[in-house]
Amino acid sequence: MRVAGIDIKVHVTFALILAFGAMQWGAAFGLRGVAFGLFSTTLLFSCVLLHELGHSLVAKGYGIPVREITLWPFGGVAQLGAKPKTPKEELLISLAGPMVNVVLAVLFLGGGLLWLGSDGLRYALMDIGKSTPTLRTLVALLLGSNVILALFNLIPALPMDGGRVLRALLSFKLGHSRATGIAATVARVLAVGMFAFAVAFGHLMLGIIAAVVFFGAGREAADQKAVDSLQTVRAGVAVNPHALVLGPATLIQDALKAMVQSGQSAFAVMHYGRLLGVVARDALLSAAGLQGPGGYVAGAMQRQYPMIDAQASLEDARQKMNESISPYIVVSDGERYLGLVTELELTRHLVGTAQQQQASMASGFGWLKFFR
Repeated sequence: MRVAGIDIKVHVTFALILAFGAMQWGAAFGLRGVAFGLFSTTLLFSCVLLHELGHSLVAKGYGIPVREITLWPFGGVAQLGAKPKTPKEELLISLAGPMVNVVLAVLFLGGGLLWLGSDGLRYALMDIGKSTPTLRTLVALLLGSNVILALFNLIPALPMDGGRVLRALLSFKLGHSRATGIAATVARVLAVGMFAFAVAFGHLMLGIIAAVVFFGAGREAADQKAVDSLQTVRAGVAVNPHALVLGPATLIQDALKAMVQSGQSAFAVMHYGRLLGVVARDALLSAAGLQGPGGYVAGAMQRQYPMIDAQASLEDARQKMNESISPYIVVSDGERYLGLVTELELTRHLVGTAQQQQASMASGFGWLKFFR
């Protein structure tokens, strides 16, 4: 399914939350409860989908591509093709989702007040799960759920929306890197507190959420370190000068052999020193099935490809690769082709940086030992 040009996917495990809703209501109210559980859970996750669409549409408004939205048993995830470029963009994108739930809560509140009155709506909210579910129960449930979704997502803990709001606000003064470090630390402290509360009072779901927040915050901090590292290296330095290139008349079978032997995930297709296009692993495998091993690389290569100047940073290269959903980017010095940067080059640089940091730490500890 597609909404506003965005692919909407439902993970296979989503069936678990539907089954849970049906069992929860069915255990108390029989077949009617099963039907209510399935219907109310579907509507609740429709609100979750609208929440993610709020993020996605604001992101698209800033020119950030949205790859897809996936619904999981624990919520929804919108996969953006690039990161927000400014604190303002991250702030507004992060707030958009919870604000959708605020609007929905106001609508359900207004509709409930007009239909049931204040006393009737209050009674419906207090009666959820206590008596046979009706349309009143559904309105009250959706009202309460959207209030909880808005408030819960605004908890200032990465990678939740509230944590991103906190990072955006800090970034205005401190910069993105330092703001991420502070926001990640706040998130871990809150996660430890949530986990302790969950253990003390036996809240399994809260404990799971605390673990997700704790490790998610760690991943955000690690990602920022990777970004900081990639920003210090120019794209022109990262290209592999010994990378194999193909000609347009190279057979698909020979290109596949070269791919296996070299480990390259993409090849430049050159003709008399001029770049004609680029062919990636997936395109070669697809061409092998369509054209057969005797086909030519010219029929599989991409003539339109992302490009970046050699003086740009590797982080700029990575961002552009994400925006174009491409596993490679062409690096040029003016009109002169220099080479390709692929995910392999990015990984090699990050691994090399991590090893250098470990070696530096080991060297430092050695000096400490010498002076003791």
